[in-house]
Amino acid sequence: MFKYLYSTILILLLSNCSATIPENKIVTINEIKNIKKFLKKYPKELIKKQNISKGNLNFPKKGELNSYNILVTSNLEVAYKNYLEGNGEKALKALKLISENTKDNKMLWQTSILKMKVLLMMGRGDDAIAETSICQKYEKLSFNSNLNCIAQRGESFTWAGDFKNAKKDLESVLVTIGSWELPTSYMSPPSNMPKLIAMTTAQLRAYTALAAMYTLQENYEEAFYFANEADKRYNALLFVSNHWLYGKFLRLHLDTYYGNGINLTFLASAQLAKGMIKESEENYQKAIEFFQKIHYVKGKATVLALKARVYNRIGQYEKANTLGKIALKYSLQNGFLDFVWRIQALRAETLAQLGHHQEAEQTYRQAVNTINSLSASLITDSAKRKFGFNKDDIALKLIKYDIEKQNYEQLFIDAEENRARAFIDTLSTRTLNYKNPILKEIYKIDKEIDKLSILNKAINIDNSKGVKKIQVLMKKKAQKEKMLKTDNPKLSNIISVWSSSLKETQSNLDENTLIYFIPSKQNEKITYLYISKSSCSFHTLNITYAELKNNLKELSTLLGINAIQTRGVKTVQTANSSDTTNSIDKLIKKLTKIFTMNIKHKNAFIVASDDTNFIPWGMLDINFTPLLIPTASWINLKNITINSKKAVIIGNPNFGGDAVQLQGAENEAKLLGKLYNQKALLNSNATKTNIRKAIGEGSNILHFATHGIFYKNHPLKSFILLTDGKKSVKLTADEIFQQPLKANLVVLSACESGLGSSASANDYLGLSRSFFLGGTKAILSSLWAIEDEGTKEFMKVFHHYAKEGKYALGYKMAINNLKSKGYSPTVYGAFILQGLRNIK
Repeated sequence: MFKYLYSTILILLLSNCSATIPENKIVTINEIKNIKKFLKKYPKELIKKQNISKGNLNFPKKGELNSYNILVTSNLEVAYKNYLEGNGEKALKALKLISENTKDNKMLWQTSILKMKVLLMMGRGDDAIAETSICQKYEKLSFNSNLNCIAQRGESFTWAGDFKNAKKDLESVLVTIGSWELPTSYMSPPSNMPKLIAMTTAQLRAYTALAAMYTLQENYEEAFYFANEADKRYNALLFVSNHWLYGKFLRLHLDTYYGNGINLTFLASAQLAKGMIKESEENYQKAIEFFQKIHYVKGKATVLALKARVYNRIGQYEKANTLGKIALKYSLQNGFLDFVWRIQALRAETLAQLGHHQEAEQTYRQAVNTINSLSASLITDSAKRKFGFNKDDIALKLIKYDIEKQNYEQLFIDAEENRARAFIDTLSTRTLNYKNPILKEIYKIDKEIDKLSILNKAINIDNSKGVKKIQVLMKKKAQKEKMLKTDNPKLSNIISVWSSSLKETQSNLDENTLIYFIPSKQNEKITYLYISKSSCSFHTLNITYAELKNNLKELSTLLGINAIQTRGVKTVQTANSSDTTNSIDKLIKKLTKIFTMNIKHKNAFIVASDDTNFIPWGMLDINFTPLLIPTASWINLKNITINSKKAVIIGNPNFGGDAVQLQGAENEAKLLGKLYNQKALLNSNATKTNIRKAIGEGSNILHFATHGIFYKNHPLKSFILLTDGKKSVKLTADEIFQQPLKANLVVLSACESGLGSSASANDYLGLSRSFFLGGTKAILSSLWAIEDEGTKEFMKVFHHYAKEGKYALGYKMAINNLKSKGYSPTVYGAFILQGLRNIK
């Protein structure tokens, strides 16, 4: 949310030699429950607000020792400076040079934890979290502790909206530190000063991040406790800094003041929610003074926005609306566009509470327009919730308005645009290597906008010129996006939010049905649009998203999928007790009844939402062939058929002991090789180089019979396992996305290859999406791990029809064939067919 961290304290001080620093320990649940036993009682002179006019507010310069007794090099000074000023790329470059040219453990720890901060500042929370293992390694070697790295990770989890993991990390830090406090009186220099500083930093970070987490969750009682405890410790730190003697040895820095200011904002918000009006006003003003001291312009916007949010939550809507207007104007003037849409959403909710529903809807749409203009430029969801809203919240509000008005044309557009935003956000931190010249120009503009936007949030920077530059760049970007949409509509999905109209989509449905599942909250009934060439109607199913999730989990357990099924197993035996069989049959019948949906055409395109992505359609006794597609607008995209009869078949790559060899997959590949009269790429020949050479300018069929792994939290890291000739290598979704493998039909006869990540419940990401963007018309893949014999039988029938381009018919016939031979639903239910229009 707020880009600077709460205080790498960076101080030089004298302390009591006997100050005991706690070691890391295993934290129990009971200890965490009793965390409030560490409440600190400070003397009055330490509790009162301290003078903030003093202090050396700069990072250490080259040649100086920082608070950890690390000699600041030129590269470390560059990293400090650019982190402070918001230039993340320069900071990362300097940190990389340091890590490549030192073996000093303390320096490597300092480099790693600063890297985590820079990444978080840039909105790359996942990368910051991934750095934790490296950070911990060097902190343990330096201080026999990992508390700073864990506290930093906890903060990253907080801004990612992962409150469960944030709480776990941050509370474990505080329980480990226990009753230890930074001494406020000194007689002689401590022998362990760097560790003392590290402990103080971790403690302050943990308290402030917990205050932030509870503020975001609107749990103001808990927010008050942690913000108040952090405030006591910040004041104690300032007391030491301002002391006539101790202050000579204590150096505070800009991000310490930032941490103090932002914590006061959380404290004031909690106080306002609790009715402590006078105290909240004093602390809001004190927070602004801290921000002004370090020239942090965005601090005031934060104060105004959070204050407006609290007034909204306590029902004082007129005050909330007035403050919202002021916060919006201030943010627009200063170019804080990532704040603008959230403040617009907050104002919209306030207007709705005041009964101004038409104006509220218009304001929600203004928020959406702002988000759309930012997509792929700013990493606007680096924090899932800042002022109580994320993008899904706004989309769901607009969807409710559409449903209430029965405006299904607008409902279609709002749902489509939300899916597009989810996909773009997933790619927002990536540099893509597509060769399209227009796309390259857009990326260049995006990079400049990113740089200027982060600088606008920086400390001690004049941002007035940057605001005007961003406005010019945004207009230029919009023009380029329009050009790309004309030049390459499919590619424009990567960087711009747009939707086809309902009428255009209907005109391209031909003799097919489109089932469009509408996103909603987990406890709400699943709804969908039933769209044909001539009609569109809205329907509600007798099941919630939460109930569907539980049904799918139950089915998975009954089938034993998670426990016993894997590629490389000759056959799979599910539990054969009559009770289990009856339970499976009962659940399949239930899902069949719900999802039959009275479809009148033989094919139905499915645009899924949330767990409807994972319905095992092949198990259901339905009279239509379901074809999953990423968005409805893709129906309108022109498919370029690859004029090739080639079939490229890969089977049982040589894994070199990294994974179980798949003789069944090899037999499957050989069988298909005979069917297509093509030599399959087997064993040591199943390399990336050989595959790309065999595909050439494109193939009709591309079939993988190998291992496949899906990563739910990082779908673009999902992979198909190939070989370099001697050992295994990964062909990732990211690599396929960047360097497409061109084929009309792709078959992923691999475990979990069809799984995707339901990003924001509205977009389906993973291997399939990557192939689609490369030009693939249809994809056959699996929802879970699969076994050999049934897979071979399925593929034999499917490919008999697929070689003639009859993918949908082949899918249906393969399922029927396995059913007639008595195979378990576990086998034929695993496969899903995804595809675009004109599939036979």
